[in-house]
Amino acid sequence: MLRQLQDRTMSFRRSVAWMAASQGCLFVLQFGGTVVLARLLTPYEMGVYAVAAAFAALLGILRAFGLNVFVVREPEIDADLMASAFTINLAVAALVALLVACFSVVAGTFLHEPGIRRVTLVLALIPLIGIFEFLPAARLERDSQFRAIAVMNLVRAGASNLIMIVLAVAGLSYMSMAWGQIAGAVVGAAGFMISGRQYVSFRLALTGWRQITVFGMQQLAIQGVNTLSQRISELLIGRLLGLSALGLYGRAAQLTNLLWYNVYVIMGRVILVDLAGQRRGGMDLGDRYLRTVEVISALLWPSYAGVAILAGPLIYIVYGPAWVAAAPPLSMLALASIGFLSLGMFWDIFVVCNQTSQLTRIECTRAGIGIILFAVGCFFNLITAAAARVLESFVFVALYLPRLERITDTQRSDYLRIFRRSAIATVLPCSPAFILMTIYGWSPHVPVGLVSAAIAAGVAVWLGILHLMDHPLSHEVRRLVVEGRRVAGSGLALRDPQ
Repeated sequence: MLRQLQDRTMSFRRSVAWMAASQGCLFVLQFGGTVVLARLLTPYEMGVYAVAAAFAALLGILRAFGLNVFVVREPEIDADLMASAFTINLAVAALVALLVACFSVVAGTFLHEPGIRRVTLVLALIPLIGIFEFLPAARLERDSQFRAIAVMNLVRAGASNLIMIVLAVAGLSYMSMAWGQIAGAVVGAAGFMISGRQYVSFRLALTGWRQITVFGMQQLAIQGVNTLSQRISELLIGRLLGLSALGLYGRAAQLTNLLWYNVYVIMGRVILVDLAGQRRGGMDLGDRYLRTVEVISALLWPSYAGVAILAGPLIYIVYGPAWVAAAPPLSMLALASIGFLSLGMFWDIFVVCNQTSQLTRIECTRAGIGIILFAVGCFFNLITAAAARVLESFVFVALYLPRLERITDTQRSDYLRIFRRSAIATVLPCSPAFILMTIYGWSPHVPVGLVSAAIAAGVAVWLGILHLMDHPLSHEVRRLVVEGRRVAGSGLALRDPQ
């Protein structure tokens, strides 16, 4: 059992190292591609694509059926169950493609731009291409083959950006981005079918369809509630505070999401697979989950606290003086993120423990309370609207903590101990930034050099505190550095020991 646990731990760290390296490269690729395209295409051309992509994404929410998560989570899988999952995924993808194609006519006519119709019709092909990727990609993830997943994500992004740029140079205007997405989807599907060729199957079946459909509907409900809550919040700001306030809030939310999607969500993919594997092996989830909460809070609490303190200079440096008013809502949203991260990876625990129905009910309750709080905040100003998210994070903890204690067989004292240690690892490292902002009267016009020095000092203090506390994150950082060097040195020749 000990040897099995050690092997799983090594595999987990290697997976995190691969996904972290992949995400960093993806960020560079996507950012670089955006910069190049911005010089090749006009704002109007990019706007045509953005509108079409928004319509496609809105209808694409139906694809949030979570069938890849179902494959990862299930204790036992066989050929019949996989064939059923493939069949249902095929049906959902075909429905999404049909809806996007039909909606393209309406969108183009409504906005009086035929280009929107052409782009949307092309984007309707993406769900159909994804049909071929589904099974091999889901099975590779279940088997913790994150090396293959990371490589294929990079190849997909590289192909997509390359085709976009080549076609834009050739004069295909906004269609270059649409065909670039198609190229990325084709390359991704082909790559996953090659990497996971042992899992490729086109057999149709409906064995266990009810179980799969119920899980998918629950995942769709959760995603739908969260998306609806976000859209209602945006409408409330636009209606009650104006479009300028909505633009400022959107910019603040975008910066907040950089850490969320590039760190937390990427870690979540690996952690979900790890927790599912532990549950299949009959191991206790309580200790693993507490360690996960401790690592995530000690890593991301200081990051978000630093963003909250340095919001003014960060906005000024990145976006310029016209966006300085986005700093207060950015601070509020960063503080709210600390609250939501207090119970990191809660969703994974509920899914792995087959508690998705309870998760759906809680999410509906939380979203409803959150919308009410946000609406009240909008009646005052943008800052109080963003501050409502902080209150919502307290509601989140109150709703989820008792249930997590029961599911993982943990106690309140376990979490309080973790929160105390994470608070120390947050307050002291953020002190240099806090002192700097106090000296400058919380002005956004703090010199870049001093902001950089404060961040560097905070990181040094943070590393020292983790070492002095013998914090689990300190050990994980050292091991991940070793794994990162191994990944960087071995490249594609690295073979997983699994």
